[in-house]
Amino acid sequence: MALRVARGLFRLWLILSVLWIGGVGYVTWQTFPEEYVPSERRELSDAPKSADEFDPDKYLAFKAAEDRRSAIWCASLVALVPPAFLLALGSALVWAFRGF
Repeated sequence: MALRVARGLFRLWLILSVLWIGGVGYVTWQTFPEEYVPSERRELSDAPKSADEFDPDKYLAFKAAEDRRSAIWCASLVALVPPAFLLALGSALVWAFRGF
């Protein structure tokens, strides 16, 4: 009987985990920061820039890439930590109640 309960709880955890990870993936996809596309503006002078001159396009592209990496990192944590915690909690509860 105890084996059936543990197996049923594991199956329930598996289904809920897949739904959770899918939901987090969907929400992350909807709110994912877009890639930076530089504007088509031209400067008044066509002289090449020096190496120490500030380039806003490079900075904004770097910042957008950083935001994307941060969004992926946060979504990974939100997607994987709660199911792992729930599995550990469920395993501990099954272990504790088997003693009775």
